[in-house]
Amino acid sequence: MKTIDMEKIGRNLIDLINERDPIDEDIGVLDKDGNISRVIITKDAYEFFLQKVEEEENRIDRKTVDEFHNSGEKEK
Repeated sequence: MKTIDMEKIGRNLIDLINERDPIDEDIGVLDKDGNISRVIITKDAYEFFLQKVEEEENRIDRKTVDEFHNSGEKEK
């Protein structure tokens, strides 16, 4: 993860980050055409995202192991 100190970002972004109940809204960073280029999420949302990614990776790993065991390759 890349990081930046809070005092090195603009006042508008700081104000958005410091809003009450930030979990309710992510912060979208728009490019020059008005399209979302990046999204800033809260620490809690980031940790939830990482947990879900890890759960999915574990599910895929279990499936791969099960497929290997059922393939007969283990006995060769």
